[in-house]
Amino acid sequence: MDCACTGDIITGLDCVKIWRRNHPQITVDDPRYRQVSLLYSILLIMMIYCSVIGTLNVVLFKDMQTALFDYAGFFSAVAIYVYVSRTAQFRRASWAALLALIAVLASFTFVARGATYSLIWVTVLPPIAFFLLGLRAGTWLSATFTAAVLLFLLAITDKWESGPFSIAALLNFAEVMTVHLLIFRHYERSRLEAFEQLRLGASIDRLTGLFNRERLDELLADTLAQARRGGQNTALIMLDVDHFKAVNDRYGHLHGDVVLQRLAHQLRENVRQTDRVGRWGGEEFLVICPDTDARGAGIVAEKVRQAIAAGKIDSMPMPTVSLGVAAGSGEVAASSLLQAADRQLYRAKREGRNRVCIERQAPESETKVRA
Repeated sequence: MDCACTGDIITGLDCVKIWRRNHPQITVDDPRYRQVSLLYSILLIMMIYCSVIGTLNVVLFKDMQTALFDYAGFFSAVAIYVYVSRTAQFRRASWAALLALIAVLASFTFVARGATYSLIWVTVLPPIAFFLLGLRAGTWLSATFTAAVLLFLLAITDKWESGPFSIAALLNFAEVMTVHLLIFRHYERSRLEAFEQLRLGASIDRLTGLFNRERLDELLADTLAQARRGGQNTALIMLDVDHFKAVNDRYGHLHGDVVLQRLAHQLRENVRQTDRVGRWGGEEFLVICPDTDARGAGIVAEKVRQAIAAGKIDSMPMPTVSLGVAAGSGEVAASSLLQAADRQLYRAKREGRNRVCIERQAPESETKVRA
């Protein structure tokens, strides 16, 4: 193992995601996603490292025995890659990849007998084992391998000879450090992705995929703060499904869930890219429209109303919706803006439903509300 592979090639491996073509069912929110990604990355790294290192051992160092082990590792990685691509047996493939790696490392340790800093390679196994197998199996495998290496070294201590720090030693050090860099880069990125997924999950309504009420409160506060700094207006559209209780009573709650999901889809499709859409609660939804006056928000609301009224679910018409619109400057209190939109929503209900009602008078500013 006396060559260092170029960092650019390896660094790009975990970004390629070639494996997703073979396993489209493994989505980003699947618990197996990061382990599968690492498994394929490890196999690709083994292919590149073992083939390049084996070739250099033949050409540069004339070490045919070590090269043989390297090429065995290469063909093992190829075989496991093909196997997991066809069968999706990720657990078995993870064990096979680790056993192949152990075989290569053990063979190299035995042949090199600690020369040229070759022992540093044994530090590669534990982080990979923990990532692929988890805490319990990773601990047992790493501990067993470490104990075996220590026993082997204990047996050859009387034959150990010190040597100079050669080019081979330098390459071993560089190669192992590169592998560690890639492994812990993958770990850190996985940790950040997992944290972001948790944060996103805490702000998303599970049924509709829209923002939930807590996130809408945060977005409204941020939007009003930005409007205050830029001297802009902010508009709200509050929407409620007409006769939704009757839909649930007649067709069941599962159908009611489908109605809410279709309605969420129509909302996403018919608002502007700058608008923020969320589920306010039950069958109520809220659209936050930055830098928009009441007239502009009314146009958006009418577009949404028409799209929903024209929709169908399994040849049955979608329930209609009533919408209330209110707008104000950045100085307006969030509670005042929400109350104004809610007031217009219930006015739309009283006047016959399936319509848009707009607040013509701007809500009170936050200063007046506090006073």
